[in-house]
Amino acid sequence: MFKSLLRKMIRKFELSYDYDASYMHKINSISPSATIRLMMLSGMTNFQGPEKSIWGGAALAATLQENCGSCAQLMIDRLLEQNLDSAELIACIHKDWPNALTTGLGFRFAYATLNNEACLTSLRAEILEKHGETALIAASYATVSYPVYPLLKRALGAVEACQNFEIGEYKNSKVSEYL
Repeated sequence: MFKSLLRKMIRKFELSYDYDASYMHKINSISPSATIRLMMLSGMTNFQGPEKSIWGGAALAATLQENCGSCAQLMIDRLLEQNLDSAELIACIHKDWPNALTTGLGFRFAYATLNNEACLTSLRAEILEKHGETALIAASYATVSYPVYPLLKRALGAVEACQNFEIGEYKNSKVSEYL
């Protein structure tokens, strides 16, 4: 019965985002307890803090860092659903920082964190100065937690080939070309 309830929740998620969550169904068929633990991660990933665009930029960079397939499109769809500006998201992908605005600050912070870049200290300071500690926590949570999903899919052998992604009218050829 518990498996059935979790299966319904996963199916609802799939239908909401036109997303193939086969790997979640497989986990659920083997261990509902493992499924619950995976679902609990969303509490951390979805902590947006006071500046949604900083969280969103970090979430996008963290997802793109590890995935060139369906997870990237899922993240973009979720960010657009949260009313993040599509022009800022596109600017992040093209590293057009003047037009990426606050979303770009979150994106650059996550990228610097994931790649251990020297500019991390100044980006952290900028987030703290302009948006406060809660925004830094939200960006940090997004940075460290969003790569879990594509990494888990890769570890389980559930990664499909690279696919194009779309942000409104914008279409790319490969995520990896921009990171």
